[in-house]
Amino acid sequence: MQPQTITRIVSVWLFFCLVILVVIMVIGGASHLLESGMSITQWRPISEWMPPLNDQDFAQELEIYKALPPFQKAFPTIALDEFRLIYALEYMYAVLTYGLVAVALLPLFLLSFLRMLCVRESVKLGAVFAFGGLLPGACFYMAQNNLLEDIHFTPYRLSLQLGLQYLFFGLLLWQILTFSYPKQGIGGFELPKPTLIPKIFAILTGTAIFSQIILSGAVSGLHAGLSYNSFPRMDSVWIPEGVWPFPEWYKNIFEDATTVQFIHRVMAYMLALLLPLFWLIGRNNPHIAHLLPILFSIFVVQFLLGVLTLLFVVPIPLAAMHQANAILVFSITVTILHRLFLPIKTISYDIGIV
Repeated sequence: MQPQTITRIVSVWLFFCLVILVVIMVIGGASHLLESGMSITQWRPISEWMPPLNDQDFAQELEIYKALPPFQKAFPTIALDEFRLIYALEYMYAVLTYGLVAVALLPLFLLSFLRMLCVRESVKLGAVFAFGGLLPGACFYMAQNNLLEDIHFTPYRLSLQLGLQYLFFGLLLWQILTFSYPKQGIGGFELPKPTLIPKIFAILTGTAIFSQIILSGAVSGLHAGLSYNSFPRMDSVWIPEGVWPFPEWYKNIFEDATTVQFIHRVMAYMLALLLPLFWLIGRNNPHIAHLLPILFSIFVVQFLLGVLTLLFVVPIPLAAMHQANAILVFSITVTILHRLFLPIKTISYDIGIV
C-alpha cells in the first residue's frame, strides 16, 4: 500500500475519533446547562449498559434519581418526560465516552499489526489514547457526585473533566496535523524556522485559553453566571466586594462564585489585549500569518457570546454556543502551536505543503 494511502487512512481514523470527542464535549456541555446532574444513577457499562426501555423502568430510575440529595434541590417536581430527556443526554454521553475507547484502540491494534504504522507512531498514538482512557474514569468520578451532600464539590469535578477532555482533544488534533503533512513534493522553496518570540506568544495564548476553559468548569458548577449580570462592570463596580475571601487560593477559584466570575472576566480582557499583539507580531510569519486573524475573529465571537450570555442571565442557547465556540478557539490555538513547534520546512510548487 502506498504511503500516501496509509497516511490518508490514519488521518481519517484520527479525525473520526476527534469528531466523536467533539460530540461528547457538546453533549456534556448541554447536559450541565440543563442541570441533568448525572441522571444515570447506576451505570454499569459492561453488565447493564442498556437504558430503560419502558415507562416502568424509567419510573424506577426516576425515583432513585429524585432521592439523591443534590437533585432534591434541582428537580423536586421533575416529570417523567423531562427525566427521559436528561437521561437520554447522559446516556449518549456515557456510551460515546466508552465507545470512543473502542473506536480508538481497535484500529490502533489492527494498523500496528498490519505494519501500517511504524513502532514510533504506534507508541506515540498508544500514549495519546492511553491518556484519553482517563475520560471514562472522569465520567465515573463525576457520577459519584450523586453521593455528595455538598454540591459545591461539583466545580472541581467539572474543571477536571473539562481539562482532561481538552487536553485529549489537543493531543489528538496534534497527531492529525502531524499525519496530514504530505510526505514528499516536487520543487518548492524553504521556509525560515520560527523565531522565539512567536513561540512565547503562542504558549502564553494557549495557557490563557486553557485556563479560561478550566475556569469555565468552576463558572458552570457554581452557577456564577447568574450573578453580576452587567457589563463591563460588575453591578456598577469594577472589583466587587468579597473577592478572594478564602486564605486557600483553590477555594477562591472553585468555591466562590464572585471570585471565579471576576477572574473569568479579567482573563477575557487579557486575551483581548494579547491576541491583537500576537497578530501584529506574527503578521509576516509564513507559518501562522493566515491563522492569527482567524483566531482573533473566533475569539471576538467568543467574547461577544460570553457577554450576551451574562447580560441575558445564561439562556441555554447562548450558553451552548459559547461552550461550542470555545472548541474552535482551542482548535486554532493548538494548530498555531503545532505550526510553530513542528514547522513545515518546504512549500512545494505543485503538491502543497511538505
